[in-house]
Amino acid sequence: MAQEIEHYLMEQFENGLDGNDKSSISKIPRYSQFQAIKTVLKEIFGSSSLVDQQLRDKLYNLNNALTECRILSRKHGFYSPEELLTINRIRMELKQIKKDLKTIIGNSNRGSNRSSDEQHVSNVDSISSKDRELLRWTTRSVDASKVYGFDDDVLSMEKLLVQQESRDRFKAIGVVGREGIGKTTLCQLVFNKPEVKDNFLPRIWVCMARDPDGHEDEDLKVAIVKRMLVYLGVGKEAVKSIFDEKRGLEGLLCALYQQLVGKRYLIVLDGARETDSWYGQLDSCLSRDKKWDDGFAFGFPKGHGGRVIATSRNEEVAKMMVGEKNIHHLLPLSDPESCWAIFNDTVEANRVADDRIEDDRVEDFRALSNASNLDDLKLEIKLKCGGLPLAAKMMGRQWTELYFNSETF
Repeated sequence: MAQEIEHYLMEQFENGLDGNDKSSISKIPRYSQFQAIKTVLKEIFGSSSLVDQQLRDKLYNLNNALTECRILSRKHGFYSPEELLTINRIRMELKQIKKDLKTIIGNSNRGSNRSSDEQHVSNVDSISSKDRELLRWTTRSVDASKVYGFDDDVLSMEKLLVQQESRDRFKAIGVVGREGIGKTTLCQLVFNKPEVKDNFLPRIWVCMARDPDGHEDEDLKVAIVKRMLVYLGVGKEAVKSIFDEKRGLEGLLCALYQQLVGKRYLIVLDGARETDSWYGQLDSCLSRDKKWDDGFAFGFPKGHGGRVIATSRNEEVAKMMVGEKNIHHLLPLSDPESCWAIFNDTVEANRVADDRIEDDRVEDFRALSNASNLDDLKLEIKLKCGGLPLAAKMMGRQWTELYFNSETF
């Protein structure tokens, strides 16, 4: 009886995914991803011991995502920027759900009768896998040759970072823009510029979201500062010792200050979203009436030309952190050529082996649009993606799926 809800939700998911009209069902965005999850679920439901309440939320989320995708499948032609971002969000949600489901199976397998040596190897592999996932999550590099429309923004950011008149003063800069506009990409380009590398050491990239493999019950402030110390080369055991033996967050911020003092550092805080004033006024200094853990700012030394870049969708959050005068607003791409280049590169990167020539492919692009020539097609892509690089990329993936009848994104 306790499993009735899970079995009902599984049946609802299967019915929604299979349907009666196979030709229309297969056009659902993320169809192959849903099918792959169904295969994993069947393995779980094949063992009654794995079917428990922890599956319930995942099945609810799966059915909600499937409903969204079924609604989107009724649309003909290219999706709007908002719809493309919705599909991208669902893609990431499904990826996480599949990972969680496989963990359930993996935990069950690890619970079976195996030798201690086999258990040890499995644990080592698991830790290694987590470390590799963390590395992918925190490493920020980008192929500059595949980025379009950011030249002026890169120059502006570079000038703000290395301008001589403030060379020895601390400076915090905010990059603000809507989802999919390229805030992270812009900062990746700046972060890896040779001139920036020559001017700043150390340079670290910090995701401000909760670590996907971290402890859910750990205070986010503590998690972020610990993360920064590890990226600066402090061993995990040493960080744990600092936190346990030196008054928690206060000790961590003091240790962060000691790691950075006397250095021209560059720190990117990517995806800031917290409205807590603790994250605010990054240019403020520790005073006699304050304690180390009263503010994030106190972990950043101010006298040697250090720089902090904070990216955020929320302008008020960015202003709170860096001040209104230090905001760089990232605007949608205005050049149709840039949007076309992103779209076309994505198609090239995702397409399967094909003998059709480029001109034929352009004709097929136009068949999906109202364009009468290539220039009109470029303009239409720019208008439909709203100047958002991520939306242009998603359009390219959508077209690849339609053109080759194979879901590749």
